[in-house]
Amino acid sequence: MILVLTRLMSFAGRHWLRLFIIGVALFLLSDKQVSFNLRLGTPQRIKTIAPGGNLEPAGVPLPAPAANYESPVLTDAEPTAEPLANEATRAPEKASFLERFNLFGSSEPSKYDRLTRKEEQVIAAFIRRFSNVAQAEQEKFGIPASITLASALLHGQAGEAPAAKNYLNYFDLGCQDDWAGPTGRISGQCVRAYENAWTSFRDHSLYVTSGKFSAMTQFSETDYRRWAAGLDELGFSDSDDLAEQLLRTVDRFQLFRFD
Repeated sequence: MILVLTRLMSFAGRHWLRLFIIGVALFLLSDKQVSFNLRLGTPQRIKTIAPGGNLEPAGVPLPAPAANYESPVLTDAEPTAEPLANEATRAPEKASFLERFNLFGSSEPSKYDRLTRKEEQVIAAFIRRFSNVAQAEQEKFGIPASITLASALLHGQAGEAPAAKNYLNYFDLGCQDDWAGPTGRISGQCVRAYENAWTSFRDHSLYVTSGKFSAMTQFSETDYRRWAAGLDELGFSDSDDLAEQLLRTVDRFQLFRFD
């Protein structure tokens, strides 16, 4: 429970401005909707009490609607050939409003979603190629092989991410102050460059067992769930749900069998 509260407070601290904008936008949208409904609400026929005690409509009585009559839908848009079928057709308007103001961050798919859209044989070939390397790194550094493979699959997109293809950087590691090796640039960002794939995996092992990640070495080399949570909590990448994506990758491709 404490961990959940800590993560919620951390998320709110990082995104307080975005949460404030969301609240203001939703308030303005709600106020606009109320005003819109009052302005375009269905007019009611005013009724008066006749001398006999019966309710009678004021003015000239309107004819009764036909059996197949449908009440018109009042909107501020131009009339269309067919009325809206139901409220579900209005959902895209809300989505476009939120996307227009970018209230919930990027609408791009997650690393996991992009990975699962790739051909299965590409992912299978990547796992076969690097499973032994991941197991060797587990034996030397105590990092679950499943976590190493899952992180390489997500951040390197099974070897097809720009950093992996151009610089053999399978974990999308950036150029921190302590990096003195070769570098490259992807989308204007500095990334580490390696001479071969093995160097990328070894540098990843050193990276996640030192500095701010050194505390994770106390976790068991088969406890991939704690390693996933630790990488997420300590900010290995900018994904707020990195732990979930790592675990889904491990489970989907049964990477735990290599631990």
